[in-house]
Amino acid sequence: MERVFDGEIYDMICQNGNLVFTYCKSATENAVLVGYKMITKDNKNPTDVAKNIYLLSKFGSNYRNASELSANYVLAKTTELSSGVLCIVADTGNAYLVDQTGLPFWSGDLNYKGEKPSDIAAYKNTIWACYQEANVLLRFNLTTMREEIRIGGKKSPFSAPTDIFIKDSIATVSNSGSNKLIDVNLDSYVLEEKEEFSESVYSYVSFDEKRYVLLKSGLYII
Repeated sequence: MERVFDGEIYDMICQNGNLVFTYCKSATENAVLVGYKMITKDNKNPTDVAKNIYLLSKFGSNYRNASELSANYVLAKTTELSSGVLCIVADTGNAYLVDQTGLPFWSGDLNYKGEKPSDIAAYKNTIWACYQEANVLLRFNLTTMREEIRIGGKKSPFSAPTDIFIKDSIATVSNSGSNKLIDVNLDSYVLEEKEEFSESVYSYVSFDEKRYVLLKSGLYII
């Protein structure tokens, strides 16, 4: 593994062959200054980008409307469906389905036992969500916006899952409790442990045949 950034990262978005992330640029007792960087398929070294590049990657072309649905846009979770609809879970736990104008046409929540998702990801015509405290992965039906499949629970393969990344039919779940990446086949529901690290793993992305993990000590290419 090679560390490519050692600062404190808050959020990572993989979009159009680029990895855009927010990080702590500076902090005082009362405020945090957020910075924005990008890794491209041609350059693994993070470079500074403007705030609007991050917002565009996360919320789409009408990011001004969509980002205002969450008081803290950095803490919001988003995923884009194949239809172009964006699902947003705000920092408050409120959830929205947003059309291409950036305006919501559905609102509610994706909570499980009072807990909001730690991350969401779209697959086919469904939304998958992971829950850090409950140690579960849920699939939501887009017609009813209700839970229809649950993986995990009391004897869960997950341990404090913080992130879900879907590529093809495989969901890779980052488990900050067990320091493991776990792959879930979303067609067969077969689970497979992939990598285990010596510290907490918070996020995983893959693009252009490169794989990145966010660990407690920074962002690494693996």
